[in-house]
Amino acid sequence: MPPLEVREVADAAGLCRAAADLIATTAAAAVAARGRFTLALSGGNTPRALYQLLASELVTRVPWASTHLYFGDERCVPPDDPDSNYRMALESLLSKIPGLVERTARIEGERPPPEAAKRYDALLRKAFIDGTTFDIALLGIGEDGHTASLFPGSPALDERTQWALATEAPPTMKTRQRVTLTYPMFASSRAVVFLVVGGDKRRILADVLADAGNPNARYPASRITARDQLLYLADRAAMHGK
Repeated sequence: MPPLEVREVADAAGLCRAAADLIATTAAAAVAARGRFTLALSGGNTPRALYQLLASELVTRVPWASTHLYFGDERCVPPDDPDSNYRMALESLLSKIPGLVERTARIEGERPPPEAAKRYDALLRKAFIDGTTFDIALLGIGEDGHTASLFPGSPALDERTQWALATEAPPTMKTRQRVTLTYPMFASSRAVVFLVVGGDKRRILADVLADAGNPNARYPASRITARDQLLYLADRAAMHGK
């Protein structure tokens, strides 16, 4: 496991800027070295703002023609559903860049979850045949310590063979049926970047960081590892509750 890096920024806007800069720099280096850049997207409000920034101010800094996008998880809804991670990414980023929709591999949330997971697993195995997966995987942290759709107590936490898995969110969540990538996918990523914003995340961020890298940690987010870089980008409110 690489050394854990925690980087504090002033606010949500600064966090999006830092993440966008990292993506642009990494993308250029990846394309120069290997001919392509691969990025796993996350859902949520903070990623939405990041994607909008990439599609506007930073649009010329990313080699989009050699960029291929994936998803860390998806709610099992049609792609035009308001709860779809794909729809959010489509509206904020994919539709803004010519050809990017065609280079985006979405999880087919409209299919039965086991079928959607099996199809995405097969797709990922064809895309990543050398054992290394994404150049960057973006993740967040829920207030219960979940990340992607890896929830506390879920059997998905123990999966080590499948790369994509059908799973369920807790009963308190609106859309329970999910497909999530599993720990081996993230562990084989060159970099995993957590985006954490807001004072309501202060306690859970501290708890996750206290046990980061522990494969038996209480919180699923703590169990995430990466091949080369494990970075937590957090704003001041998430770090200090102010």
